[in-house]
Amino acid sequence: MKKNKVAVTALATASLVLALLGGSPMSPAQAADKPLIGLTFDDGPSPERTAFVLDVLKQKNVKATFFVQGSNVERYPDLVRRIKAEGHVIGNHSWDHPDFPSISATRQKQQIDRTNAAIRTVTGEAPKLMRFPYGNSTSSATGYLRTIGMSGGVLWRWNVGNPGDFECPGAAGVQKFVMAEAAPGAMILLHDAEDVLSCPASQWTYLARTIDALRAKGYEFGVVAPSSSANPVNQGSPAVVVAPAAR
Repeated sequence: MKKNKVAVTALATASLVLALLGGSPMSPAQAADKPLIGLTFDDGPSPERTAFVLDVLKQKNVKATFFVQGSNVERYPDLVRRIKAEGHVIGNHSWDHPDFPSISATRQKQQIDRTNAAIRTVTGEAPKLMRFPYGNSTSSATGYLRTIGMSGGVLWRWNVGNPGDFECPGAAGVQKFVMAEAAPGAMILLHDAEDVLSCPASQWTYLARTIDALRAKGYEFGVVAPSSSANPVNQGSPAVVVAPAAR
């Protein structure tokens, strides 16, 4: 597969050089003029990894999207408050990660509602996005999401299919996965809890390095937002990557 060639304006190039040399980070307004990548983190929050991820994102001036489990929201509300306070988007990833096609329609609704309630209690806002565990949606659940004004079935770009972070490929392996899936508007599947907690701690060095590598390719970072149409870049997801709101 041919690599994507991204055109970068002179202004963007100057900003990129400044950022790489330790100068001022790019603003959301500048990000809007660049091809965007959406980093997404599933399964958290977790005390073992979410704070680390947030520290790196803050250092690199990157906004991301966190699809959280309601049970973890209840356990670690301070981490959820921090995610929101630092300008990231929060989405619903079910209460305790069941495979939706294997549970009843009633339980599917409970998984959605209970997680929405937990997020609302902690942040004051209900989420607009839903990512199903394992990416497995059902017509019952997606239909219900539409009735409550949510965009469901948010997937990710899965074009090359190299081992993901949850498969513990090491820092170089995770970076290879992300760079292979990089494309304008791509949503990248990453995790900050569950399976990745068993991976070697050294794997986590991928995050800062990969952010730098993506910027060197001319990308900037956005967040996931609902869309009324299917997104062909991300397996037909009803969502897009947009520039983060100015803060």
